[in-house]
Amino acid sequence: MRRLYKRILRSSTATLMILSAALVMNGSRALADTPSSHPLKDLPVFSSTRYDEWAGAGSPLSIETASYNGNPALPVDTTQTYNGLPSLRVDVTSDGSSGYGWWSVTQADNNWETYSLVPYYANGALEFNVKGAVGGEAFTIGLGDRNNRRSPVQYNAPTVQSSHYVTVTSTWQHVRIPLADLIPAGSIFDLNQAYLLYFGSANNNAQEFWLNDVKFTSPDPQHSAPFIKVNQLGYGSLAAKDALVTGYADELDAVDGTPFQVKRSSDNAVVYNGKLKLADDYDSQSGERIFRADFSSLLRPGTYYLSVAAPGVADSLPFQIGDNVYQPLVTDASRYFYYQRQGIALDAAHAGVYTRGVGDPQDANAPFASGVNPPRDVSQGWYDAGDYGKYVNSGAVAVSDLTWAYQLVPNEFKDGQLNIPESGNGVPDILDEVKWETDFILKMQDQASGGFYHMVQPTSTAAPDKDTTQRVIEDVNGSQTNVRPTDDAASAAAALAEASISFKKFDPAYAATLLSAARRGWDYLSANPDGVGGVPGPYAVSDDSADRLWAAAALYRATGDAQYNTYFLDNYQNFASAWDGSRDDPGGVGNMAQTAFLDYLRAAHPDATARAWFATNFQAWSKAVLARSEQGPWHNTLEDNDYYWGSNGVVLNTMHVLAAGTIVLGGLNLSSDVRVAGALQSGMNYILGVNPLHLSFVTGDGADSITTIYSTAWSNEGHPGVPNGYLADGPNSDDNPLLSCTAPAKCYLDNDSNWTTNENAIYWNADLVLDSALLAQIP
Repeated sequence: MRRLYKRILRSSTATLMILSAALVMNGSRALADTPSSHPLKDLPVFSSTRYDEWAGAGSPLSIETASYNGNPALPVDTTQTYNGLPSLRVDVTSDGSSGYGWWSVTQADNNWETYSLVPYYANGALEFNVKGAVGGEAFTIGLGDRNNRRSPVQYNAPTVQSSHYVTVTSTWQHVRIPLADLIPAGSIFDLNQAYLLYFGSANNNAQEFWLNDVKFTSPDPQHSAPFIKVNQLGYGSLAAKDALVTGYADELDAVDGTPFQVKRSSDNAVVYNGKLKLADDYDSQSGERIFRADFSSLLRPGTYYLSVAAPGVADSLPFQIGDNVYQPLVTDASRYFYYQRQGIALDAAHAGVYTRGVGDPQDANAPFASGVNPPRDVSQGWYDAGDYGKYVNSGAVAVSDLTWAYQLVPNEFKDGQLNIPESGNGVPDILDEVKWETDFILKMQDQASGGFYHMVQPTSTAAPDKDTTQRVIEDVNGSQTNVRPTDDAASAAAALAEASISFKKFDPAYAATLLSAARRGWDYLSANPDGVGGVPGPYAVSDDSADRLWAAAALYRATGDAQYNTYFLDNYQNFASAWDGSRDDPGGVGNMAQTAFLDYLRAAHPDATARAWFATNFQAWSKAVLARSEQGPWHNTLEDNDYYWGSNGVVLNTMHVLAAGTIVLGGLNLSSDVRVAGALQSGMNYILGVNPLHLSFVTGDGADSITTIYSTAWSNEGHPGVPNGYLADGPNSDDNPLLSCTAPAKCYLDNDSNWTTNENAIYWNADLVLDSALLAQIP
């Protein structure tokens, strides 16, 4: 992961069909050039806001620079403005010595992210304003891409000369360079993964000039996804069945009452007739008009598609109706964890074509960053996400979700289900997979104090089995050494206690080991009541109070001991805000208070007053959540400002807390509780295709599923594609200003080098397992 703190941030192009550069350059499905109410926005490389940049030069030339984000960059000149905007000053000098020098400026997106020029290519251009100090200044312009699955990973298109487009003078002039000039037809340049814009030397001269309002533009409209959005896996026979028919108002020729039909795929026979119902005339999350097609009364199992009697509306993708729609997703989402394992070779018998050697074997003898302790074996565990880090508190959250999945619907998980090396040992495969992570968490415990070290720090982007760099156990925070953050102790204690409950039936000795480690973790918390802060890096949590409550609740559930009950009862009312119905995100790393309540209510003897308090607060929270689900345009509980990093995880986590909370209160029958079951179904509909992008956000699950994932492992192993079951983090309108979207739910980019929208994470996939397992119970 690329974030300092993996707390979800607030801050895709709207291109749903991720076309290859070759297809786009050959004119495939050219975008219309008629006026529209949804034009492509300008992509601002530099206007008044600076994004990432690098500048440098070689003798005899030098270039003036100013530090920005730790890199040398061009100075921003507020004395030379045009149209009210500042400029970038390019001041190149020469020491007069012989030889041919060079200078170069690299302009990038925020955080050096990639972005898409697919919708801009046909008729678009790079535009900027330029002014010289004396006139006659000249430079080159070029574009570079980044595709981790291609060799070369980075490709720079041939540069063009500024003099072909402008003769620079001492007054401001506007320059427009067609993208087709910068990226010639037939180039291997990947338009969907544009990376860098270059300005560079065209001669050996000293010169000074200014660049202003640098941007990509196009007269074309934003790209439209196919109009009919369905759950691409399908719907349970008795489940609510909704499709959405959506599009820009000037493109979708449908009205309230337009007829639709559901047809059987095998013979095109009509099995259901209905009429569209207008749900939203203008949805701010997508910029579209939305109609609802309800065919819930269609119960007969089969494969179908939906057809709408409106011009230009193509038939939907096929979908299933039946009793076993979600079983394949349960398996795919669970097998994800095998592919994320560290310390094991993925062989063909279990991984199919996705083989690799042992990932980072050096973890078996990892040094501490401080050097105050001898190296230790911290092998096993899962790679957390797109990077190779292994983190105790994020791993604990994933373990918790998986154990909750098993404990809520044990019939859904069996031995031999996942084809992993442990299959056939008499233990459900999902618990074998959990054990791979809990074994790692146990190794991260300090036996002297009971605390836990936070992470094994990744240091490389090579393929896991090619990574020979030194990986370390991070235990340094400034001048502090041997740091064992209390949030990690709290998270580990909670997850290990939860896991011990599941393992007691299959391996009592291992269950006892887990519980003993959890108790020792609590002892460490008790010895450090004021907390120990995290080490710098991902998932550094400064306030451990929510996870302390979680640890107390989980340990009380696992042991019944009074000390844990007392702590919970003394503190639970401090977390009333966890049930504030206006909150969009139920929790996660560093914020597991809601799971604390779920654990406590599953204990043998919860306090009656605490139970009643929880019931009141949970009902208020669930009322707000159900309202957002039922009234929201995409029925996913997200509001306009909720499309930030990890938005798909927020959808799934909200649904699992809603379902689990209803279960622990004794009030949920997934076959009959229409509102809760409907919200769970609607949230998964959104993930699997009922969204403005028409995409299933899970690799391999759906006819129009995403094809890449931000994963250092899979980007560097050279395999053709990605295993099924990887969930992307989803639309993010906060972190990538060069995405072409103007509506938040469309700010998504399916490529392998953009963490802002397309990263995976173990705790999101664990939520996917839990929710799909719950949905599999609905006939």
